[in-house]
Amino acid sequence: MTPCVHVAPLSFGLGDLVVSLPPIQTLIARAEDEPDGERDEVWLIARSESQRLLAERIAGLAGCVDDETFDRSTAQVVIDLRDHPLQSQHWWGSRAAEAALGTHSVNDLLAVIAADAGVAADFSHPVALTAWPRPELSNAVLFVAETDGPMKRWPPARWEQLARAIEPRGLTPLLVTRDGTAHGDLARTGINALAAPTPGDAVDVLTAAHAVIGVDTGLTHIAAQQSTPTVTLCRSHDVYFRAWPHTRAVRGEPCDAVCRDVEEAGAYHQRVDLTGFDWQPRGCPVAGRCIDDITVGAVTDALDEVVGT
Repeated sequence: MTPCVHVAPLSFGLGDLVVSLPPIQTLIARAEDEPDGERDEVWLIARSESQRLLAERIAGLAGCVDDETFDRSTAQVVIDLRDHPLQSQHWWGSRAAEAALGTHSVNDLLAVIAADAGVAADFSHPVALTAWPRPELSNAVLFVAETDGPMKRWPPARWEQLARAIEPRGLTPLLVTRDGTAHGDLARTGINALAAPTPGDAVDVLTAAHAVIGVDTGLTHIAAQQSTPTVTLCRSHDVYFRAWPHTRAVRGEPCDAVCRDVEEAGAYHQRVDLTGFDWQPRGCPVAGRCIDDITVGAVTDALDEVVGT
């Protein structure tokens, strides 16, 4: 029987898989260095449909299994990146976590978790997902404006102003959406939309772009993974931003205390097993103002920095 290692990412979101890639890719690279006949197969334990679809773009991955139906007791080796005290004892980004851990980033935290699992992962640079870039997008700046969480949304008027600011540079702003249609108030911005119906399609367009500007969500994490110049619009506690030469974060002001209270009350970090967990986007008690104060000028300044790297 071929030896198998099954790896589960931090949580169930698309971005959770993307930020979990360094230890997964390290295991794959380590297996590829082993002699034939002794080589491990590395499998992903997918916690959601979006993760299952993105798994197709992880080079060298043997396959993926569904966390809801996978019997871990039958597996030879399981590495669950969620099953670690550093995760289960802290809601990352919370005031309590900041007090206990200091300024922390997902790369720093995952480096410890992976090392404790026997995986010396390299977080110094991203290893790209398999992509078939679309050359017609080489002059495009892609906007990732849509997200489930209201606290991560930037006002549509700012996206419109940003588009007008970058057009004189000879660049084409496009909104990335699943169906090629801008929704809600974004439809009134006049910014053309680009369809990326699957995670794989998103990888292809985000890899091809001149640059990407997006809120702190899965597609923006993919752009950073692909080494595309990426500007992320973050809340002040930007734990999931990964600082590399081709990435920049533009941060909002500290969240309202009542907003932090609601978020921390809904924390689920103590739950390691997410099977059957019905997560729902939470409402924002202060109308999602977390990044409203980010200015167009701050974003274009960050864009100028990152496209020059």
